[in-house]
Amino acid sequence: MIRIKQNKPQISPETKSFRIIRRLNLNRTYTPLKIGAIVGYIILGMLSASTSMFGILVGAVLRVVGL
Repeated sequence: MIRIKQNKPQISPETKSFRIIRRLNLNRTYTPLKIGAIVGYIILGMLSASTSMFGILVGAVLRVVGL
């Protein structure tokens, strides 16, 4: 059974992480994309426009087919 120490110090944000976690943070298999808010809105708008155009295209094809 593990006993909790009563006067345990608080964990500060400056403390270093364990070796395995630090190694995983340094050797990432992927790199997260850091883009600005404006670029994110532009990409979101382009995605929305492309899905809308696909919907219009499918609707036109269904209308031509006669469904």
